[in-house]
Amino acid sequence: MTARIGIDFGTANTVVARWDEARGRGEPVPLDGVDLTRSAGRGVRQRVVPSLVAYSHSGSRRWLGAQVAQRPELLNDPDVTVFQSTKSNVTGRAIDIARTVGDRKITARDAATQFLGDVTALAVLAVGADDLEIVATAPVETFDTYRDWLVREVGGGIGAARLRVVDEATAAAVGYSARMSPGDVFCVFDFGAGTLDVSVVRVEEPDTAGAGAGVRAIAKVGLDLGGNHVDALLAEHAAAEARLPHGDPVTYNRVFRRLLLAAEAAKVALTHDEHAEIAATDPSTGRQYRTEITRSRFERLLRDKDVLGRVNRALRKALEGAAAKGYPVDGFAGVFLVGGTSLIPAVQDLLHLQFEPGLVHLDRPLEAVAAGAAGIAGGRELHDHIQHDYAIRHVEQATGTYEFELLVEAGTAYPTPEPVRSITIKAIHHGQRRMGLAVYELAHATHREAAGADLEIVFDASGGARTVAVSAQQRQERATLWLNEESPTFLEADPPAAAGVDRFRLDFRIDAQKRLTVSAFDIERRTWVLRGHPVVQLA
Repeated sequence: MTARIGIDFGTANTVVARWDEARGRGEPVPLDGVDLTRSAGRGVRQRVVPSLVAYSHSGSRRWLGAQVAQRPELLNDPDVTVFQSTKSNVTGRAIDIARTVGDRKITARDAATQFLGDVTALAVLAVGADDLEIVATAPVETFDTYRDWLVREVGGGIGAARLRVVDEATAAAVGYSARMSPGDVFCVFDFGAGTLDVSVVRVEEPDTAGAGAGVRAIAKVGLDLGGNHVDALLAEHAAAEARLPHGDPVTYNRVFRRLLLAAEAAKVALTHDEHAEIAATDPSTGRQYRTEITRSRFERLLRDKDVLGRVNRALRKALEGAAAKGYPVDGFAGVFLVGGTSLIPAVQDLLHLQFEPGLVHLDRPLEAVAAGAAGIAGGRELHDHIQHDYAIRHVEQATGTYEFELLVEAGTAYPTPEPVRSITIKAIHHGQRRMGLAVYELAHATHREAAGADLEIVFDASGGARTVAVSAQQRQERATLWLNEESPTFLEADPPAAAGVDRFRLDFRIDAQKRLTVSAFDIERRTWVLRGHPVVQLA
């Protein structure tokens, strides 16, 4: 039997879907015991696996998903450690302190690998196919890191199944493509627990093999901002209102961890109620900390902390980028909301201010990405562009500081028969024989606003939680990735180059395999020293 499934690993929820050929769409795969249904707005409930994993300190038991979510007493069990919101730790961008679990040390990345490996194994068993293709999804801004993690660490336990990885924004678009016609342009507003991604995409004509319509992304913008950030702000508000003592960091972190869970529940309640309670009990002293919050106070908090402002600016930037390419808002066929944080009424109000009534749809907010991944596995192939900006680094001779020069702009179609960029390089000192090409991915700078997240949640070794500020320098360090540090490309200058004199002309192209290639012409010797040499793999 043949089966095609999609897996969307989310910060708060993970979804597994199977391609249903008869219905022409991806449908959730029941994973009895570890999944549950959650509200997806307006009476809609959708099947998800909560992204939670818990370990007994004896090493004899592990709980997944609903087994943790439906047993809140596990959080207070001193012999159990619960991991949540582990997705952000996969890339190494978030602080990941190993936690003591019995006689073991387990990082959040370890827990993420264990969790998704277990869910994937359960999905393989559930579909029971001898011919299985799995399409997993990864965030746009850290695609390569997630892809490597999925393939090398998570994919090891799937046996003979084939594993592919696609970006989450495109998968979401494919998840809704059945409602579109070729040539239609629509927007995917993906606001999950960890990130916001706004994508404007165009449906392409079906290919000659009849595989169905694919999509091409026109504009993509994102923020390191999501439901976890909102939960942290709510929890901080509750901690201040309930006078949780800052002077005792152990107690503060221990109770704040529980306030985070209560804040998440309050956030969900405020999507349909006018007020909610945020309460937590210190398991050591029994003291209770509680406060009530109204929807209007919650929305004021979102405005005061510039959450709504940042969301609106990201949305406007994506729409303006699409308009600059000839796709204005008044030509959109639909706007599709994805992710649990998009259920917040104030967030929906922002979209309704930008789009005509009836254009915004919210029928599959939790399932769309996994359903789209299943669609891709089932043959709904896509045609995407290069997803990030890429630049070459050079030394500014006057100051000695590093500068970046853009080589490939996000949105570039490939392959490119003509060079995407031609530049000349020169030696920085007399007699220089080797000139290295250092290529960087500027994905975070391109797809994540420079403002980024101003705080993140950190779990300590005992399982407590706190918020820490993210400095401008840290955001800058996270904004670039040196792609060919381990396998640099060098040009040999023979005879040696003179400082400040153009020596090589470089023509950069992108081949059909999405590799950045370089052809290098030695200006002094009047000869080509490289032709179509692969430098790095692009995303």
